[in-house]
Amino acid sequence: MKKQLLILIVMATAICQAKASERTIVKPESIYQNMLALSRTDSVIMNDTATVFYLHIARRDENAIFFSHETCLRDMKGRTYPLCQLISDFTLQPDESRTFDDIGKNVLDVQLVFPPLPSDVTEVDMIDPQFYNHGIFGIRLDGSPLPPFQLPKDVEVRLKEIMAVQDTLPKVDYRFGWATIKGHLMDYRPGMCSQMTLVLRHLHSSQHQIGDTLCAQVSPTGDFSFRLPVAHITPVSLTFEPQHLGFGIAYVEPDTETEVYFNMREINVRHMYSKNNNTIFYITKGPLAQLANELNEHFFFDRIDFIEKHFKHFFTDGEEWERHKEIQAMLPTKQLELRMAELDTMKVEEQWSPAMKELVRLYWQIQTVMRVFTTPPKDLENEAYESPKAKERLIAWQRDAVVAELESFERLVNDPKIIYCPDLSDLLRFYIDVNTLLPAFIDRERMVWKLQDQMSKEFRLLDSDEIEETLANLPPAYGQLVLTWQDKYREEHDWLATKEIVGDTLQGIPDSLVFQTLCERYRGHTVFVRFWLFYNPVLANNVVLPLQKELADLDIVWVNVYVYNSNQKLNRAGWEDADRLRYFTKLQGEHYYYSMPYRTDRLKDLYKTMGINNSTDAYCIVSPDGRIVRNSDSMPVPIWWMNNQDYLGIRQCLLQTAFPLRARAY
Repeated sequence: MKKQLLILIVMATAICQAKASERTIVKPESIYQNMLALSRTDSVIMNDTATVFYLHIARRDENAIFFSHETCLRDMKGRTYPLCQLISDFTLQPDESRTFDDIGKNVLDVQLVFPPLPSDVTEVDMIDPQFYNHGIFGIRLDGSPLPPFQLPKDVEVRLKEIMAVQDTLPKVDYRFGWATIKGHLMDYRPGMCSQMTLVLRHLHSSQHQIGDTLCAQVSPTGDFSFRLPVAHITPVSLTFEPQHLGFGIAYVEPDTETEVYFNMREINVRHMYSKNNNTIFYITKGPLAQLANELNEHFFFDRIDFIEKHFKHFFTDGEEWERHKEIQAMLPTKQLELRMAELDTMKVEEQWSPAMKELVRLYWQIQTVMRVFTTPPKDLENEAYESPKAKERLIAWQRDAVVAELESFERLVNDPKIIYCPDLSDLLRFYIDVNTLLPAFIDRERMVWKLQDQMSKEFRLLDSDEIEETLANLPPAYGQLVLTWQDKYREEHDWLATKEIVGDTLQGIPDSLVFQTLCERYRGHTVFVRFWLFYNPVLANNVVLPLQKELADLDIVWVNVYVYNSNQKLNRAGWEDADRLRYFTKLQGEHYYYSMPYRTDRLKDLYKTMGINNSTDAYCIVSPDGRIVRNSDSMPVPIWWMNNQDYLGIRQCLLQTAFPLRARAY
């Protein structure tokens, strides 16, 4: 009896000890995450045998679910703990991507099992070195909340020093020089963000649309810097992937330094919950620093909520409102004054500085000028053919349009301060061919950006004699700026020219046999065929180049077919186009050149041979036995919007199709 009692006591003690050694943390807080889907850590169970994360993953747009064998935990001392097991209610395995359409629902519960953690570990990052910027950072494993966000003392002091109200925008001072931006990511962990992008124009313009972009690597401590030539105080935007989670406006000036601090926690809150709690950017140094801080706090560019909150419509008569919509707000002077006056009724602590209001006025002037005044509403045009009254309304509309356009440009003529408005680049893009109405300072700005665009995209105008006459008509600061860019692109061109360009042609082959010829040539290998019609930095940098590096040990033939419009004048056998020249030096694989008139019917016929029905930017994956296993029709969005799901889909298809590398027979 005593023996049995002793056994029971020992067992009870063991159970109690096991219970005591197991800890459960419910909904632990974390600093930041950049995983593909919307992931929430419901709980973490820690004991002497394992550490188990219970993740609840919800659909966010078209994102995929992905974990690899290299997924691991990393503590604050840099020690890592590998993924031991992945358990889910769907057959999800490491290195296997799945979309929510694959699993047939919008949520997925996953358990990630890791080894037991040392007792001194209270905070970890869940990272995946195999995947670009993928993880959950600063996960609290002691059940405590994140400490309140606090700016470093020196940052607070510098903010107070520069936060005097900006009374007015300064006059434009044209002088050439080099501007420097120093940035710091607060609460940074390696893997949160590896690269920052500086955009020399409005944030919402597509990359390489006009002007240029600069990239800077983020250091292990979360620091980065840019150095760029400028001719006056210039607005720039800063952003980073994935999907431009953090962005904001800063100003740079010749021979000055701008300093920016990023609040990574707030970026995470906005990404995960679409809530704005605190400021993302703190600009502690540089030109117009106070205005830039205010601008980022009340970011109004392309923000419908801002327009609805502050710029309400002042119409009581329904017919008047309909006419207002018809002429597309072409006569906004009185309405703009009423809208701006409403800002003065806000609480004192919410009041905007005079400089901020001045910038808003400039913004609305740009928006007004960018209206398509010469194109009346379709309904009004159609009705004009059937009704005399409607025809009179159309004539009145066109008369109002001319007056509104002239008034809009007239307001721009005498205010060069509009250069400080980030939306100016959109104006330059929309009115690239308009000469008669543009004021001189806008025309000069547009000319400089156009010259830079030609040098960066096409390697044209690298000879100073070609632009000597143009530079003579520009202020000296602009001329020096253009010459500096010229030196930069000449240096890049000369470096690229030293690279051997090897390319085969596919001339003389009917469109219907081009793809078949390539498949037969590389039969027995997995083939990734890409038809490059346009320069696409997203596809090359975010998809093809990373996959070529990661899958280098698999038997994949990367075929790059450069389709050139034979109706255009060719430069030295077509290879001097800057985009193609850059791709030849960057992309691995077999390079081909195919000249054809840019005709939609011929492109469609060519793509049909690849199983593609409707695409202007085509790729195809072919298995070793010659079957098409994936193409650009498989994507939910066009390839120039290439997102993480497309990357994972292409990656997974290549992993499933390609064999380990062997000696190629060709």
